[in-house]
Amino acid sequence: MGLGLTVWLPVGQGPETKRERYEQYFKDAASVIPNWNVSCFFDDGGFCVKLVPFEEDIYGTWKDGQLCISAKTNSAGPGYHAYVVDLIDGLCVKPVSIEDETGYYATRDFPALQSKMEGWLEHTSELLLKMDKNYSNISVSFSLDWTPHASGRFTCCPLGYFDRNFFERAKAGENVGSEFFVWWNQGQDALFFRNVALNTILCDVNWITPETDDERLAISSALECLKKAYALNPELEYPAAEWLELAGLSGDTALTETLKSRFGSVTEPALGYRRGEITSNVHGWRFSHSGKMHFIVEEDGSSTYWDDDVTIRLTTMTATLKEDVPDKSEVLLSYGVKNDPAFEPFKLRNEKIAAAISHKQIEEDGQVICCTTLIAALESNLLIMSLFYDDMEERDWAIKICASVARG
Repeated sequence: MGLGLTVWLPVGQGPETKRERYEQYFKDAASVIPNWNVSCFFDDGGFCVKLVPFEEDIYGTWKDGQLCISAKTNSAGPGYHAYVVDLIDGLCVKPVSIEDETGYYATRDFPALQSKMEGWLEHTSELLLKMDKNYSNISVSFSLDWTPHASGRFTCCPLGYFDRNFFERAKAGENVGSEFFVWWNQGQDALFFRNVALNTILCDVNWITPETDDERLAISSALECLKKAYALNPELEYPAAEWLELAGLSGDTALTETLKSRFGSVTEPALGYRRGEITSNVHGWRFSHSGKMHFIVEEDGSSTYWDDDVTIRLTTMTATLKEDVPDKSEVLLSYGVKNDPAFEPFKLRNEKIAAAISHKQIEEDGQVICCTTLIAALESNLLIMSLFYDDMEERDWAIKICASVARG
């Protein structure tokens, strides 16, 4: 169970309620996070807006002469919920109807909103503590795009690993919300900027020399947030080792010297889920790989991950098969393989997925490289995964990546 807000607004009842005006308003929304941009997507049915990196998009849907705006807020916290309400207020349009599971839209009582969020955390803690004590690596309030794993810790959350003792405290009604939620207070204070930086360090930075705009922005955003937080309150606890590493990745030698002077000797940097393996989700297909990889979405829609040694490229598609086809997965797989004799059957953990694998050497830019290709099909969904590497000794790595593929 989550907490959030749904608001219905009139459409076409004056200049301020025109569809174009609503869309432009969200296009012009300013980011509350330094060096990070709000992103929007619009189509005929509605739109989605990414206001912060640590919460799901807000969604707008055009229906029956109204605009329905819905936002989930409990992953980010009470500060974010209040921020979304302020954003809707800024439209200066009287809603037709409102559903606020926290009650905040009607009361504007922020301490009560914080209490409601802690109630959600208390309930979530109760559910988590009922789980088998052998469970670990449980993702709580985490992105659906990817998850960390193999930590051996009880949970992975937006602000770090939390053990059973923390959830015991939350279940007992202790005021621990400020430790768990990224945006706890109203507005942007030192705790907000420190927590945004910590979330970026944990979830977005991949701890290799940046090559993409997104990687450079993640580093610069974390550094700017740390700078703002420290200026507002130098007494907070800061991730000094990671701050130093970020300065090095940015190439800012002056900042590196400043931080060395400020913090003195520091421990080895340890924070960052992407320092280890992660599981990525590409259109419903999941696979495990190193978090220290670059990532882009190509113009053709394929997803590409790479480092200095290897590349993983995924293409997904769907097909419409007749209802009377007896084994849709096998039929779709045969379409993907196209009678290529290089492919041989490959068993995945989910035996309902039909899969085949091939190993070849190909020439690219005048260089011979190794290529392992996995084709997997489940019902109407097809995955083509190609893994490129220079050394034949990496084949075991490629097979391991293929074996991790799952669906759903």
